[in-house]
Amino acid sequence: MRASPGGAIPAPYMAYLRVYEPLAAFPAGERAEWEAWLGRNPEGATLAHEQAVSLRALIAVPPIAVPENEERVAYVMRSGDATLLCPWQSRLRSWLALTELRAVHGDGGVRLYWPQAVLDRADSDYDRWWAEDPEALPHILTSSWQIPIRWLVLFGQEDGVLGEGQTLYFRTAMSSARKRCARGLRVLKRSLGAGPLVEAVETLGMWLEEFHPLSVVELDYGGLMGLLVAQGAVGAEEREGGVVMDCSVRLVAEGLAALAEGDDAAVTSAYLRYRVKWDAVRLLARAN
Repeated sequence: MRASPGGAIPAPYMAYLRVYEPLAAFPAGERAEWEAWLGRNPEGATLAHEQAVSLRALIAVPPIAVPENEERVAYVMRSGDATLLCPWQSRLRSWLALTELRAVHGDGGVRLYWPQAVLDRADSDYDRWWAEDPEALPHILTSSWQIPIRWLVLFGQEDGVLGEGQTLYFRTAMSSARKRCARGLRVLKRSLGAGPLVEAVETLGMWLEEFHPLSVVELDYGGLMGLLVAQGAVGAEEREGGVVMDCSVRLVAEGLAALAEGDDAAVTSAYLRYRVKWDAVRLLARAN
């Protein structure tokens, strides 16, 4: 990853799917702790803050695979008079990320990043933590170098919100995300039968069902929006009036609608436009 002008560290090439829950969703004791934390941090945390914490862990000696303690830190969203929180859950997410790394690179590959003693401690801590809270779920899912199609199913193009710089978000009510997920799953099952995409959308729907019905679901493009622009993957129709808005959500919605109607030509067209957009990013990911 290249440093930006002035030496600032750019946003990582990662996307984030977050669930913001109302304070009422948390148990009474935990809710009181969050209310106290909000009193000190009314604006909540930022992605830049989370990135800085992660970088400090990587350059520590020895490097930190999993934080020793779970800090009470969250992203904050205001929805009318309600305050919604998306907890970082850094320990849980670190353990899950370590599991994914092992699945891809094996134990030998993971030891290139952390000493065996650090990994052994992370494993034993996870076993103890899991025994106490086996039903805990992360409020944040992450994806490197791409935005999974299953995430895009949850949103409509009208949900897009431009942030500062080249930041792009999609935000929708939990009820809408669940409806789109269920509708997309029905179409995929009827048209494709069993398969990896069907299983992935089904698993995502099960994850959504675990949260408060008045939650908000957010897709944060992170550093990927800037990368799409840099790679020339944003078409002229996505730059109207000087505003840059990725249309991947719309392409997935068009593909699902065509699939429901049995229009194979329209399905192929939507999918190819989606692939062309993201192929430049995929090639860069492989080069790295």
